[in-house]
Amino acid sequence: ASVLGIKDSTAARVAQEKFVHIAAWINSIEPPKYPGKIDLKLAEQGKQIFQKKCQGCHGTYGERESYPNKVISLEKIGTDPLYASYASDSKIVGWYNQSWFAQSEPRSWFEPEHGYIAPPLDGIWATAPYLHNGSIPTLEDLLNSSQRPEKWKRSFGTSASEYDNEKVGWKYTLETISGSSLIYDTTLPGYGNQGHTFADSLSENYRWALVEYLKTL
Repeated sequence: ASVLGIKDSTAARVAQEKFVHIAAWINSIEPPKYPGKIDLKLAEQGKQIFQKKCQGCHGTYGERESYPNKVISLEKIGTDPLYASYASDSKIVGWYNQSWFAQSEPRSWFEPEHGYIAPPLDGIWATAPYLHNGSIPTLEDLLNSSQRPEKWKRSFGTSASEYDNEKVGWKYTLETISGSSLIYDTTLPGYGNQGHTFADSLSENYRWALVEYLKTL
């Protein structure tokens, strides 16, 4: 907001002094706990898998949390490139780097990287659908790319019955046609569900263990 609404560094300093209180409140928020049952033995197995396969990008959780704030290149992540391309090619980069933000001390400027930041996973059970563009309805589908639905729809109801406690995410129906705003069509530009296939090499049992651990975050 400060990029568009603050005229100079003096006004930005006033906004920053107020924002520290907002940031402190944000940092005090805890993610909602998973409301269903968790197989703790299976989750412990999934934790070990997470530590080997996932924490390098997504961080660690528990008593000593860490978050690497890492940009993963498109070559590595392989997800739909449209948003990353927009960020790199957008005219806002040049505009920002000509603004007082970049031209006055302390300088702040854009150096866009062609990729996506690996997000923190606190409360991930409650953040479906998945990937940066919301193209995958459940965690189980995310971790097994071969079964990701090409076209799918959920009812947009708010009751607990709409939630898939087993696959962790939204219950959905497979669709064969597109054209409705209620149908997620992954064949459209920017809506692709490809990439992030790091769990495809896991056995089915290990994938389910990983899903169980992710419920605990």
